[in-house]
Amino acid sequence: MNRFLENVLRDLVTYRVIIFILLSTGFLIYFRMLFLGLVEWRKSVFGLERRLAQRRLISSSTGLILVFLLLLGEFLLIAFIDPRLPANPNETSEMLNPLPEPTNTLNPDDADVQLPLTDLDENVVPDQIYLEFECLEDRIEIIYPTDGSVLRGSVKIIGSVNVDNFGSYKYEYSPTGNINWTTIAAGNQLKLKESIGFWYTSTLIPGHYLLRLVPLDNTGKELTPCIVTVEVIPED
Repeated sequence: MNRFLENVLRDLVTYRVIIFILLSTGFLIYFRMLFLGLVEWRKSVFGLERRLAQRRLISSSTGLILVFLLLLGEFLLIAFIDPRLPANPNETSEMLNPLPEPTNTLNPDDADVQLPLTDLDENVVPDQIYLEFECLEDRIEIIYPTDGSVLRGSVKIIGSVNVDNFGSYKYEYSPTGNINWTTIAAGNQLKLKESIGFWYTSTLIPGHYLLRLVPLDNTGKELTPCIVTVEVIPED
């Protein structure tokens, strides 16, 4: 995506509250003008008065339709396009957590849930396989890719993010042998068994990776994530 266009779209999402206020005000103004124009048109008797009233009606209705389309476009941008925008690492980190804390692995005695070892996990360092996670159906889950999936190219991630006090979500990946989470993208809409976003794996070194989906509450606090293990292979 063109960088300039991407920045414009991000600005439209960032300042959505101000944009909605301005467009709503314009909608009300043009609606009032349309109403007054209708009243004037009904009261007009002479031909010149009716022509002037008709011009006002056309002008106000055109403005009303234009503002409505802008409101609709802003809504569609926030609901459908924003979750698909490629992540900007700097902006994502700043938006989700101004003071990001490193992701720490847990000791075996402290871990509530152990990430299961599969055939894909041969290179995992033992003291890094104990990661706290929880995948719950219709709450926080990655439906696709499933644990053990073999991926290549562009991958559409399907899942659910439907937690209490929801604020936003992000999804990240890390090599299995050295836990170092990299944010892929983020979103601010609740999801239920639908597209979370896309993961473009073409630039990754083929190998085994962890993919995790992290919900955040409305204060920006990270909640327990869902994690799956996958293998990335080269494209043909």
